[in-house]
Amino acid sequence: MLPLLLAATTSAAAAAVPTGPELTPVNKLPVAHEHRTGLVVGLSLGGGLGGASGYPNNASQIGDPSYYSASGVMLGTSETIFVMGALSDYLSFGFWYGHAVFSNSDWHSVGSGGGLRLELFPLVGLFPRLQGLGVLAQAGIGGGNLVSTRPGLPAAEGTESFGGAGAFYEWSFAHVFGGHLGAGPSLEYDAIWSQPFERHGLVGSVRLAFYGGP
Repeated sequence: MLPLLLAATTSAAAAAVPTGPELTPVNKLPVAHEHRTGLVVGLSLGGGLGGASGYPNNASQIGDPSYYSASGVMLGTSETIFVMGALSDYLSFGFWYGHAVFSNSDWHSVGSGGGLRLELFPLVGLFPRLQGLGVLAQAGIGGGNLVSTRPGLPAAEGTESFGGAGAFYEWSFAHVFGGHLGAGPSLEYDAIWSQPFERHGLVGSVRLAFYGGP
């Protein structure tokens, strides 16, 4: 009887000792790469509105009103390519290069730039159905010009800083080469600026991206 009593007491004491929070099974931990992984290669093609203004890239003419040019609103097209790494479902980081041409009846402007690009997908965990909604930021250096289609007006140009920000949505639609494709719309604002010249553009695009993993 005594051994049975000791065993029962020991079992009750062990049951009363707190064991701490339950550990989450490994197969139920959040997955870092469920939607995006590996190398990311993509492009976006679109069009929109832009404007440019400034002076010739000449120290003696910068600031002189007689050499100042401004385009007003122009229409044009834009192309961007990017190569990044999907560090997680929430974050991709890498490089970009972009080129855009805008014009109206009086002016023509060409601009391009390249640098670093960051894409964030903030709703992956909160709203899985919106896991394809992303925001982007990019920065680097570029160059641009503004040339009159009529003779006699001064041109403006410069090598300058380049910055941009935007939002996009992508849907996965095909599995190829061990990875998958994503596509969707994008809206982006870009600006290039320096002492003699600046240019701004708002562009809507169609985006296509290849992700190296499933």
